[in-house]
Amino acid sequence: MTAVMLFGGQGSQRPGMLHQWADLPEVEAHVGQASEVLGEDVWELDSEVSLRGTRAVQLSLLVLHSGINAALRNRGFRPDIGAGHSLGAWSAAVAAGVLSFGDALRLVDIRGSRMAAAAPAGYGMSAVVGLSEMAVRRLVSEIGEDAWVSNLNTPTQCTVSGSDTALDQLQQTAADAGAQRVIRLEVAVPAHSPLMTPARTALEEATTGTPVGRPEFPVLANCSGRLLRDRVAVLSDLVASTDQPVYWASGMAAIAERGVTSWVQCAPGETLLGMLRGIEGGFRCWSVDSVGLDEAVARWRLTEGH
Repeated sequence: MTAVMLFGGQGSQRPGMLHQWADLPEVEAHVGQASEVLGEDVWELDSEVSLRGTRAVQLSLLVLHSGINAALRNRGFRPDIGAGHSLGAWSAAVAAGVLSFGDALRLVDIRGSRMAAAAPAGYGMSAVVGLSEMAVRRLVSEIGEDAWVSNLNTPTQCTVSGSDTALDQLQQTAADAGAQRVIRLEVAVPAHSPLMTPARTALEEATTGTPVGRPEFPVLANCSGRLLRDRVAVLSDLVASTDQPVYWASGMAAIAERGVTSWVQCAPGETLLGMLRGIEGGFRCWSVDSVGLDEAVARWRLTEGH
């Protein structure tokens, strides 16, 4: 019996997502702690205007993930594996006890701010659905130096990071190549591309001396799709993935081979569950957003035999 906890990244945010869970004591407590650490009112970060900025998106997601994870733990939920996509990997590290919530806030503040500064305008990300990784790489090579394959989400879904001009060109060339859809994502920076190297460098400096705990459960590495059990390796992957592609598809396939019986996605949304449709297995999937906290825990208890 294996339960996997999933945490989404940028693109899964929505206005008011913190306020939606404002009545949950654990979320309220995490917003309060974050406000003290950051020296600002974190309740203001989930407004439509604020979420246009990379820093606000990343901090809001980390706070919400951590608050909901605490609420699940207080109800007895214990995952066997943690997996976070991009920013979500930081939430998974907090959930596993590798980073304290306070240290994660400090580092994600740097991550979001430096990523935004590295590409302040004219860049973003698009998802290409219905083409293989090889096909998308061919299109990107034809576009040139302003585009990079950044997330390998499923065997037929990749994201491309790049300039607005390059992504506009991708929209047409991918359609001509037979893509089902090309979707411009709600991400204001070319994440997981070489343009993010200044942000990675800043994180490398900021993580020096940061206390790291032994993982309570294995955490998926974004850079390799492997499960990590070593505290230093988890932190290294968090930093390295800033300017490296996310190998999500291979990671999900490797986890599924372990006989997963339940996949639970933390709010907001359930995009990561949708990416699992191409993986064979007898597992069950549900999101906290869709079924609520108590039902999520009840299903886990039933599925895992607790």
